Amino acid sequence: MIDATELADRFLSHLAANGTTTSEAVQRIRSARRQTGQPLDMVIRELGVLPELTIASEMARFLDLDVIQDCGVSDGIEWLEKLGWDYAAEKAIFPMGSKDSNLHLAIADPFDHETIEAVSYFFDLPIQIGLSPRSVIEEQITRFRRASASPVDEAILEESASDVDLERLLDVARDAPVVKFVSKIVQRAIDDKATDIHLEPQADIMRVRLRRDGLLLETETAPRSLHTGVISRLKILARLNIAERRLPQDGRLRLPVRGQEVDFRLSVVPSVHGETAALRILDRESIRLDLQSLGYDAASARRIDTLTRRPNGLILVTGPTGSGKTTTLYSILAGLNRPSVKIFTVEDPVEYRIAGITQLQIDPAIGLSFATALRSVLRQDPDIVLVGEIRDRETAEIAIQAALTGRLVLSTLHTNSAIGAFNRLRDMGVEPFLLAATIRGVIGQRLLRQCCGACRDLPTKVGCTVCEGTEFKGRTATYEILEVSERFREAMRSSNTEEDLEAVAIAHGLLPLREHGRTLVAKGVTTMDEVLRVIDAD
Repeated sequence: MIDATELADRFLSHLAANGTTTSEAVQRIRSARRQTGQPLDMVIRELGVLPELTIASEMARFLDLDVIQDCGVSDGIEWLEKLGWDYAAEKAIFPMGSKDSNLHLAIADPFDHETIEAVSYFFDLPIQIGLSPRSVIEEQITRFRRASASPVDEAILEESASDVDLERLLDVARDAPVVKFVSKIVQRAIDDKATDIHLEPQADIMRVRLRRDGLLLETETAPRSLHTGVISRLKILARLNIAERRLPQDGRLRLPVRGQEVDFRLSVVPSVHGETAALRILDRESIRLDLQSLGYDAASARRIDTLTRRPNGLILVTGPTGSGKTTTLYSILAGLNRPSVKIFTVEDPVEYRIAGITQLQIDPAIGLSFATALRSVLRQDPDIVLVGEIRDRETAEIAIQAALTGRLVLSTLHTNSAIGAFNRLRDMGVEPFLLAATIRGVIGQRLLRQCCGACRDLPTKVGCTVCEGTEFKGRTATYEILEVSERFREAMRSSNTEEDLEAVAIAHGLLPLREHGRTLVAKGVTTMDEVLRVIDAD
């Protein structure tokens, strides 16, 4: 099946081929559409390339659809009130009623397949579309809205009740359109290799955004009246209290997606427009448990392997949230995991379950902190311990004590560089001589978007259908590996500044993050703008 982007592109080529407009105008349209993200009919109209009625006629001819000059039928009010006036106006759609078990829908942008699917899911009916100029649809929606004596405001009705009708919430959560919508957005997120799904209620719509390659992208909007059902369904699946809408809730759920079981971490937080939900995708099938697949070259992977084969000491991975620290640690653990070694992890939360490794999730609500859990784990006779994050002095001191007494300890710190780990631990109150005695190495890491392999060699950088016009597809690691030498230990003991420590490290082979990023630019893996965006953002 041809996707909407490719179909719209073919339509533009059709306009040039049949002489309706010029190739130069088509190029301007394509460029403006990529830059603005506006519907195709709006772009063509605003550029003044074609009159609005001609646009609708050409689209209808190309797609073999009818042109609807007057979409304002009396049945429209009932359907519009259910769908939501503002949503219909934003999407330039007008439901004209049901006939032969199909919902007839006037639309200005027939290439907006997501909106067509959303309306189909909402009403649980197949859609038969026809073309109407955007101004005609907007005019009819305005006319019907004014004529409606008491338009139904779904958002107010949903949120105004002081007592939640539990049975109603359960019924809404089981509605076929809700079930289909949740299934659809989850499948799309997995197909797009997204890491997070955001469901955000606005005054009149529900916005859906996916985090792909580190950036949030709006994928679609849905009728506001779907919101309560979608949130309730997610709560049920995560075994949360669906009647509680005043307090944040966190949970975990598992859903079947294309024959695979995928885990999700759910966070629900109340907002002025209703509950907003964020789903972190914990796809066990997609996690890459070897360093080279993350972007580490063979030589760097060998250096890390050498560091982690030592029987004791502390190894840290640093970087901001979302820089891939946990995945790198899991990759290291996968290489160390064997029957002769006892491995324990203490995490918040346990994101991926690994066979052969004992994993413990902290729970501060019952007093199970990193420090408390780590103390207990050390009485379990482990050889290797992973601490999800060193957040305070107590956890740092226990981790260092474990490293001093014959265990290999792996952990993360939120610092902007490998060198910054030492000052962070000093600021927590750890003595420099203890750091010098225990730390074997520090890996600083970021994730950079990779240039799209399908279009990176094209003379003009405009993107393609593979990368959806972004010019990037996938991410790779840029990193710095600090191996603690004897000279560096001496510098640590003397409490030198971060600048002094960095100078010593560079003199002994450290390639800083930005310099490694430059090597990736030289190889065509990414761009300098991307390196500066990610590293200078610190």
